[in-house]
Amino acid sequence: MLRFGPWSTTLGLAAAFGALVALLLWCARGNRSAQRLLALLLIVAVLRLMPYVLGFAGAYDLWPWLSFAPFDLRLAIGPLLYLYLLRLATPALPPRWGWHLAPAALDLNYMLWAFALPLAQKHAWEAQVHGPWISPLQDVAGALSLGLYLVLAARLRRRYLDWLHEHVSDRDAQRQPWVASVLLALGLWLLVSTGFDLYSALVAPLTYYDRFPQYLAFSSIILWLGLEGWRHAGRAFPPMRPLTPAAPAGRDWQATADAWHARIRDEGWWRQPGLSLADVAQRLGTNESYVSRAFNGGLGRNFNGAINALRVDAVQAGMRDDPTAELLALGLDCGFSSKASFNRVFREQTGMSPSAWRAAHITKHAAPTAFEATPATRQA
Repeated sequence: MLRFGPWSTTLGLAAAFGALVALLLWCARGNRSAQRLLALLLIVAVLRLMPYVLGFAGAYDLWPWLSFAPFDLRLAIGPLLYLYLLRLATPALPPRWGWHLAPAALDLNYMLWAFALPLAQKHAWEAQVHGPWISPLQDVAGALSLGLYLVLAARLRRRYLDWLHEHVSDRDAQRQPWVASVLLALGLWLLVSTGFDLYSALVAPLTYYDRFPQYLAFSSIILWLGLEGWRHAGRAFPPMRPLTPAAPAGRDWQATADAWHARIRDEGWWRQPGLSLADVAQRLGTNESYVSRAFNGGLGRNFNGAINALRVDAVQAGMRDDPTAELLALGLDCGFSSKASFNRVFREQTGMSPSAWRAAHITKHAAPTAFEATPATRQA
């Protein structure tokens, strides 16, 4: 008879929550392919808990044929993480993306083969082959796989942030700190797994019960990933697209840049929060490569810097027109999407905060608000 005590119940509740969120993510409408990859990542994490949920409840004593049940798909965690982030940041997954999951599929086939063995052969295989040889290899392969894909995911995030800096006027609104949090959570997963495996291999073998803290940590990570994953499921990333080939070098990029810059300024496109290079290229009837090359080659600054310079100029003009204007309202009206973005960009462009710039350039030069009366002429 199954006995769900505190340990199995704690892990079981975390597993049930992760499975529920995975189902919700699978059915989510926005950015469907990315959310389904995240759902699969959560399911793989939940399956890692199941041997302990069932084991602490006595399921393996009651049903010994459950040994080698394919719950441990750790080789899929890293690839699913990388593919999830790749799909968030790009319009589509690359061709042959499924090869990233080939090692996990190979490991799954091995577990299914061992699971199908008669019980006596299972015990013999576990004692003679799997335990002393294959299980340690799975531990090492799982750690190396997750470590490698964490590095690839971190490099992808860095490349995406660089792309945002070049192509989006308000990159702060698109930085998606959720991505950094995902990397941190799975980095902790790797650290905890490796720590327990090394202790078991080098210090003293850990029993089934000794590993409960490890799976309690996994439960916390699953709860956090589920909550944050669902909270951010509706947010979309600007897709990182490869640029089309640029024009030949003979074009007068200075004149082109001046004309395009004047049009952007005169038509007020810079007032749109989140204005992107793709938006401007579409309105100008050209491609992103031309606009990027014009700004960098003709104006000597990238798209982000040029648009934000127009915004800062407009804020400064607004301060001159009304020295008592509310600064945040002025910044938002000029295209900044948040107070943090406004302050950061203004400081980058001028070396001062908005309030300090106004105090230095506007307030101290303003005309006095009251005048002394002219003393009356004393009669002789």
